[in-house]
Amino acid sequence: MINLYITLVLINLFFIFYFKNIAQYINLFDKPDNKRKFHKGKIANIGGCLIFFNLLIFFIYYLLNKNYFYSNNFNFSEKEFYIFFIFSFLFFVLGFLDDKFTISPNIKLFIFASIIYFFLIFSNNILVKQINFSFLSFSLDISKISFVFTLISFLLFINAFNMFDGINLQSGIYSLFLLVIFLIINFSVVIIYVLIFPLLTFIYLNYKNKCFFGDNGSLLISFILSFLFIKSYNSNYIIYADQIFLLMFIPGIDLLRLAITRIFNHKHPFEADRDHFHHNILRKIGLNNTLLIIFSIIIVPNILSLTLGGTLYFTLFSAILYFLLLFYFKKYY
Repeated sequence: MINLYITLVLINLFFIFYFKNIAQYINLFDKPDNKRKFHKGKIANIGGCLIFFNLLIFFIYYLLNKNYFYSNNFNFSEKEFYIFFIFSFLFFVLGFLDDKFTISPNIKLFIFASIIYFFLIFSNNILVKQINFSFLSFSLDISKISFVFTLISFLLFINAFNMFDGINLQSGIYSLFLLVIFLIINFSVVIIYVLIFPLLTFIYLNYKNKCFFGDNGSLLISFILSFLFIKSYNSNYIIYADQIFLLMFIPGIDLLRLAITRIFNHKHPFEADRDHFHHNILRKIGLNNTLLIIFSIIIVPNILSLTLGGTLYFTLFSAILYFLLLFYFKKYY
């Protein structure tokens, strides 16, 4: 494992020094349009390339060291790991093509719904068959609708995360925070440590305004995070569904609000605009203060919930705070 981590460190250092060359070679940049995108100059749009290349290195290392992994509680069956890698690749390719050619929202939704459908066909052990809530003394049996429920869960989080990816550092730090939560609850699968390397590299480049996630990054990492959430829940590392809901709450509630607002205004629910929660705050107080506010209402309730319990109360608190802040910043825009 030490050899793997050393290799990943070297790969990510290489990426830091040569990310421009990589972006130029594949011709993948995000250019300002002065409508939704106001950054200066073209920015390398290759966050997903960074993450996938690290996954690829891990996959090769796995193929060469299968016996080691399975003698050290790998937490993946061989079939499960192959399926996970293949479908991660498909989401990366979909995002890459969207960044290159701009796929329409309806077609993109259909394609990644289809990808998830076939992923669940091949990985039926990932289906959620019962729901436990911290405030109920019984479990809800959803085995009859487990396929549909799991598919919708993937779709909602992937779309929510994609919408959440709107300002520098936000998606990178959020992804890293979720990985840390997995480690805190002792769900220490190797893939989490592998992902930390490219996320730290991306956060550094994103902080310097030199690299964006792009759809190739947001679709890939959101699929992986969705998979890890469901796998950890089915393995009883996360006991209650409302714990997952609280972790996903801010991206999720913003997705719901924007979808309703856009439908009401006769727009596509997943059409891009600048009415996101982070955009409304950013216009008033700038990037650093925006990030401070957003991660305060994400991190603090979740840490308190893990230590004190009472997930439902912290979710209600987050909801109230979200709408109060949204009302305040929209009012004074």
